[in-house]
Amino acid sequence: MNSIITSGITPAMIPGIRKAIEICEEYAAENCLICVDEVERLCQSNDWKDVTKHELAAIHRHQSNLCTRIADHLRAPIGEGDAA
Repeated sequence: MNSIITSGITPAMIPGIRKAIEICEEYAAENCLICVDEVERLCQSNDWKDVTKHELAAIHRHQSNLCTRIADHLRAPIGEGDAA
């Protein structure tokens, strides 16, 4: 793992990185909720039988996972969280 100095991150950048992490986490949580809502909607109708109708839930789940990974990558250089 790189230190803050070798990764080119200055102390002035850390608040902005923390804000980006916060935004990524919020976006991940919202997409996860949309995914769950969509799965519940599918289960309450006969649409669950048609795999092609699962696309919206899958897209939001992937977006949620991607945002979580981006937040982890942003955490690593500043030494916060499990990614540090």
